[in-house]
Amino acid sequence: MYLRQFSVHDAPEISSWFSSREESLLWGGRVFSWPIETSEIIKRSHQKDIEFLTLSSGSDVLGFIELQHVSLNEMRLCRVTVSPKFRGQGVGKALVTLSLEEIKKRKQYQIVTLAVFAKNKTAYNCYKSLGFIAVDKAPKFKDFFGERWPLVQMEISL
Repeated sequence: MYLRQFSVHDAPEISSWFSSREESLLWGGRVFSWPIETSEIIKRSHQKDIEFLTLSSGSDVLGFIELQHVSLNEMRLCRVTVSPKFRGQGVGKALVTLSLEEIKKRKQYQIVTLAVFAKNKTAYNCYKSLGFIAVDKAPKFKDFFGERWPLVQMEISL
């Protein structure tokens, strides 16, 4: 398994990983519409201060992660996901671990942050197992269709 830069050819595969609006919201919040359009992913990949990486093995795309350059010393992990074909096999942990290693190589970042919905227990436990800690920062929830979804803000020092 290795990390590589996102290619526009990855977008159709990634957009196919979400079978419901709830899955889409858990992953992308309001950043993408439902159903997720390939063109939306490609358009976002061109935004300044955002970097898309994929976890790959041979020709398979196993996972996807968005890195947001928040400041000179903070990087934020967003939109972390694993292909449904590879879930439950440690791929998410490998994706985040390799992403942290890539961020460390850049030597300027001292902190990596992320937010995870409280109901996404699998992701929360993955981040916690890698050393991320919950911190008391806003936002603490997002509203979707009249429902309030609690968010956990997390960070790790490099």
